[in-house]
Amino acid sequence: MMGRAERVWLTLIMLTLAGAWLAETGQRSWPLTLVVAALIAVKGRLVIDRYMGITAAHPRIRRILHGFVTLVPLLVIFSHGWGNLLQRLTTLH
Repeated sequence: MMGRAERVWLTLIMLTLAGAWLAETGQRSWPLTLVVAALIAVKGRLVIDRYMGITAAHPRIRRILHGFVTLVPLLVIFSHGWGNLLQRLTTLH
């Protein structure tokens, strides 16, 4: 019988395989970008909440980590729609 940790681990594996499969399509579209961003968000929350034990941590630490897990998918979405702008903003020359 599987425990909660094993079920979460299998869920993470399935989400990772789904993301890899989507990446192999080679398509570049808004729906695909939104799905990938959602996968990143779900996986991040699962890792933070289930494996890192953040639910018992100080509220400030939880907010920082949850903010990070929210920021990364938003950056994925931003890079899809405004990649050229992001490249200009982050280029040193």
